[in-house]
Amino acid sequence: MAENPKVIVITGISGSESKKICGGYADIHRAKVFSTGDLMEKAVQPAKNRVPFSPENLLNLNPIILDNLRDKIFAKIKEEIEKKEYPRYVIDTHAQFFWDHVFENAFDWKHLDMINADMYITIIDKPSSIKKRQMRTEQGRIQDHDLRDLLLWQNIEVNITKGWADKYVRPFYVLPSGHEPDMIDSLLYNKFQIYFQMPMTGITKEQNQKISEFKARLLEFGKTLNGGTLPIIDPRSIDMETGENLDQRVEIAIRRQTNHRDLNWYIGVDASDLVAYYPPGTGLSRGVSDETVRGLETGKNTFVIYPRARSMTSPFMDRARVVFEDENTFFDYFKEYLPRRLEQLKRSGQAR
Repeated sequence: MAENPKVIVITGISGSESKKICGGYADIHRAKVFSTGDLMEKAVQPAKNRVPFSPENLLNLNPIILDNLRDKIFAKIKEEIEKKEYPRYVIDTHAQFFWDHVFENAFDWKHLDMINADMYITIIDKPSSIKKRQMRTEQGRIQDHDLRDLLLWQNIEVNITKGWADKYVRPFYVLPSGHEPDMIDSLLYNKFQIYFQMPMTGITKEQNQKISEFKARLLEFGKTLNGGTLPIIDPRSIDMETGENLDQRVEIAIRRQTNHRDLNWYIGVDASDLVAYYPPGTGLSRGVSDETVRGLETGKNTFVIYPRARSMTSPFMDRARVVFEDENTFFDYFKEYLPRRLEQLKRSGQAR
């Protein structure tokens, strides 16, 4: 019997690049993507002999009209999914709108009941990147959100989407906009995902290159053993906000949100294992140390590759499951570990 199609709901605030992630995933896995924003703009247009509706005015409509439009497009989405013409269906949508200084729900529970998704994902990015993309649109220029607005809106988007996943007992992931779309599919079938740790403050260009090479080797290693792409969250996908002349309140929000993202969204929710790689010449990192402790305290397996491990007596080293002094020793260990871990984290079937 052919497998029932999988349905993935991907949320993200305006400018988060959720559409790009959805498109990249569709190109790889022959998925049909429904953009609720595009469908709403199309559905609101009047008959051809009437004045066309300006998309930038969509969220000024009466809430009852917006609800009716959503009813219409989700009924169409449900109808398309039931045809089972594609192996994957992706719904690119919003959990919340932030319009004219007001947060409004962008969903109805009955619509989520209708589509019965298999997985929920929220795409995130740093606020200045989101701001730059928003300002390319008429809606974004009208609203002109500041960076703190965008951080809080994004935080709410994550919380709401996680609530959906919790209600329907489905997987939920928070992924950076730079996340590779081909990694998403494996999460439908397996809970395994690596949070890739590394020192980020003060490292040289050469050390960053070594980190990238280690990641590439880890990915290639996964393909050799598993025949697929290992999901890896790389915190470098969203670099630290370093804009000049940031308001103090904005700067504090950025720092707090960065900690919250890495410790709670990436590690606390998403990760099954943590792999920390220190390239030669780097010292112990406070950030990696805190992340490793959070991983330990949330039941993750934590591994550290650190050439100077034997000469260091830091208590940090006691908090990792295994500490390796070189890459080859780690990969020798991982060759035996990974197949067992993948089998352990395999998802049970989800009947549709």
